[in-house]
Amino acid sequence: MQLHHLSMTAIGPYAGTEVIDFTTVGRAGLFLLEGPTGSGKSTIIDAITFALYGKVAQASADVERIHSHHADPRTVPVVVLVFETQSGLYRVQRTPRFERPKSRGEGSTVQQPTIKLWRLQTPDDLDGGELLSTNIGDCDDEITRAVGLTRDQFVQTVILPQGEFATFLRARSEDKGKLLEKVFGTAFFRRVQDEIVEAGRAAQALRQSAVDEIRLAVHALAVSAGLETERRDVLEALSRTDPEALESELAQVVDELTTRERHAGKASREAIETHKQMADMVGDARLRMQRRERLLELQRQEHDLGKQAVRFAELRTEVDRAQEAQPVAGAVRTLALSEGHLRAAEARLRRARDVVDPTLRDREPAGLREAAAHAREVVGSLTGAIALEDALPGRVRELAQLRERLDGIRRSVTTVTTELEALPATIATHEQALTEARRVAALLDGRTVEGERAKERLEAATAHEAATARVPRSESAATEALSVVAAAETALAALRLARIEGIAGELGLSLVDGDPCPVCGSVEHPSPAHPTLDAVTPEQIEAEEARVVRLREQATRATEALGALRSEVRELAVRCEGLDVVTARARAVAAADDLAASVRAASDVEAGSARVAELRDRVDTLSAQASRLGADLARTEQSVADLEARTTEETSVVSAARDGHPSVTARRDDLVAGAARIDALIDALGQRDVAAAAVAEDTAARDADLAQFGFADVAEWMSANRGAEWINARTREIAEFERACTQVRAGLTGPELADVQLDALFDDIEQLEALAAAAKKELEAATNEHGSLRDQVKRTKRRVADVREAMTGNAAVIARTADAVRVGQLVAGNGDNQLNLDLAKYVLIRRFTEVLSAANTELGRFSGGRYTLEHTDAKKGNAKSGLGVRVHDMHTNQVREVGTLSGGETFYVSLSLALALAEVVRAESGGVDLGTLFVDEGFGTLDPDVLDDVMHTLEGLREGGRTVGIVSHVTELKSRVADRIEVLVKPDRTSTLRITA
Repeated sequence: MQLHHLSMTAIGPYAGTEVIDFTTVGRAGLFLLEGPTGSGKSTIIDAITFALYGKVAQASADVERIHSHHADPRTVPVVVLVFETQSGLYRVQRTPRFERPKSRGEGSTVQQPTIKLWRLQTPDDLDGGELLSTNIGDCDDEITRAVGLTRDQFVQTVILPQGEFATFLRARSEDKGKLLEKVFGTAFFRRVQDEIVEAGRAAQALRQSAVDEIRLAVHALAVSAGLETERRDVLEALSRTDPEALESELAQVVDELTTRERHAGKASREAIETHKQMADMVGDARLRMQRRERLLELQRQEHDLGKQAVRFAELRTEVDRAQEAQPVAGAVRTLALSEGHLRAAEARLRRARDVVDPTLRDREPAGLREAAAHAREVVGSLTGAIALEDALPGRVRELAQLRERLDGIRRSVTTVTTELEALPATIATHEQALTEARRVAALLDGRTVEGERAKERLEAATAHEAATARVPRSESAATEALSVVAAAETALAALRLARIEGIAGELGLSLVDGDPCPVCGSVEHPSPAHPTLDAVTPEQIEAEEARVVRLREQATRATEALGALRSEVRELAVRCEGLDVVTARARAVAAADDLAASVRAASDVEAGSARVAELRDRVDTLSAQASRLGADLARTEQSVADLEARTTEETSVVSAARDGHPSVTARRDDLVAGAARIDALIDALGQRDVAAAAVAEDTAARDADLAQFGFADVAEWMSANRGAEWINARTREIAEFERACTQVRAGLTGPELADVQLDALFDDIEQLEALAAAAKKELEAATNEHGSLRDQVKRTKRRVADVREAMTGNAAVIARTADAVRVGQLVAGNGDNQLNLDLAKYVLIRRFTEVLSAANTELGRFSGGRYTLEHTDAKKGNAKSGLGVRVHDMHTNQVREVGTLSGGETFYVSLSLALALAEVVRAESGGVDLGTLFVDEGFGTLDPDVLDDVMHTLEGLREGGRTVGIVSHVTELKSRVADRIEVLVKPDRTSTLRITA
């Protein structure tokens, strides 16, 4: 990832807007970010991290601290960052959650965090670009995807802030793994590992399923064999531990059931024999009683039959005569039937001719058959048309529904298009109003100041007008006071002159010859002066001087009052900017109106922004809806066209097939019915001819039968004829009578009743029947038991076969899944994998060893060849092998944990590792390009020699196209790094930036 441009407003100690062009300052590949402790160096790193992830670099810090407390509360804190990754060039603008004063009234309101993300074409495009999203979640996801690192991974590889410089070095193996997997793009191996492990789990599931099959088969066997729970558990345990022993146990179970079945069979046979004996005894007793009753019944029947003998002799003679007439009855009935058939055939023929086509009524059977065949051929050709005709109403309904749906889609398209076309103008209007509102709202601070100034000008103009009115009176008073002082000073001068002149007379009175003159020093006094009568005394001079002093003070006060008044007038003239009261009042009113407009505009900006965002969301929604409707419209139009063509074609086919009929089915039915009527006519013709021939033949046969059996004519025959039913009935009666007589005589004379004694005693049949019933129950119970055991043996044998089949299947599954299970365990770090190392971590370890190898190159220079980094996969407890790091001290030849390093050693060891990580990643394809690296503090822990090696290494990074920012306040670095971002602290404790590049 490469940084291009950073802009901060009201962030941390920076009350204003600060801009950093990393493209310029990082052109040399190395720059210094320096300033006093607490001045705001780390704030720049926090701003970069905040722009990308919405959080600051320090994991324990509150993101809201990023808002500057030095800035105007109305100023919106914002960070804008332009950065480039393998996914493209982006600009992100983010604001934190903060409080600002309410636009109206007292108090404050909470402003929620916002974000905007653009895709750019050039790094210098700070205003345009394609807006990707304004949703925080979507933007965070896109940035994380583009950068390829989470926030924690970002601060451990790109930005190493204070307190977290050695976090990666000392991180747990799992945390290193997550970071390196993201950095090196080895998620593919993780997916391969997951698929192989999942295949191993599936194989294990197959094995478990096979084991379950054995368990279920054993359970079914135990249920079939009626085994107890303990023995069933033993069988299930053997199925898992000792299949060979299970086989012998199964054979034993079958043998036990077979033995029980044999014993039950023997018991069943014994019960059958007992029941048979009891049944025979009951049968014998019943038979003796039945023979006695039979003898009495035969005697009664013999008496009754003797009474009916005469009547049956007469009946036998009548039956004989009727039987002689019987052969002729067949011919008579046959003739009558033939004549009836002829009449019926002629009637059917008339009806058949009436219903056929008139053109066919007189045709011969051959012509009729030809017409029927032709009709059936036409019927066969109508099958497809009938199917089309049946489906046609559905087609028509479907077409109507499609047309209705098409109309609805077109209306929806029109509605959406109309609204979508109107939205740009609406958005433009709202944006224009929003822009104007923002412009007016942006003038709020200036107009507030201007309002205060206008108020001050009005107050100054009012005071200026009043002060100007007092100036003439003050000038007059000062002039008069000065005139009085001048007159008093003139009078004082005259008095002093008169006093001087009078002093000569006073001195003359005091001169003595020989004494020196106090004025000239002469000791001679030839012409001394003499005092006059109006000489001025010293008291007069003092009194006049006191009066002059008082007058001067009065004049001074008047003059000073005039000067103060004039100064006040000049100051008020400056404050009111030369405006009179009327003009100043007009401008104050105008400023108040402008201020009120800006206050209203500030309130309108929030509502306008929300409305514009809502309208833009509506545009996106409608655009997506229009796209879906357009696709749906095209599909529906094509469907309507296809269905219309198909319906038209099928309608044409059906119309031709109807041939004037209401429907194709009706035409088919008419043709089928016509063919059937023709067939009926053909059959009627044939039946009429057959019936006529039969009548002629049957008439000749009847006449021959009458002559043969001695009947003169039909009348004589009819008197003797009784009908077959009567003959049969009477014959049966005679036969039954004779049979009854024979049976009674045979029964009375038969051997079975010869020894019957009517007065003999009989056994108790009910008691014998009770014993037989008990034997039958025992028989049924024994038979059921035997049958149940026989079925149980069969079922158990089948279950044994199922168990063997399940065991065979389990062995096959184990053989089939052996490779999948073993490979899955190895890849997952289990089974034969003694180091408990999975595939993904193995790949990362290989990459990590490359990183350590590259790090040792730099570390050897930093430490003078004393330290090297070694990878360790030693396990701790049950933990899996991983990405452990130890330090090999060449001076002591001891291997140390990284936690034993001093502060300076930890710094350059961690720096070596970070530089190596960036170098290896750059050499790999598909990973994250770490093009920018920030090092925050740590240089103060280095001695001069190590610092020189570290700086030499960092300066060498420019050859690889990377940029390293050193965040430090170490003085020596200023002379070594030409490109600098200096943080300057102002007297008000705010900070600003000075960039040297």
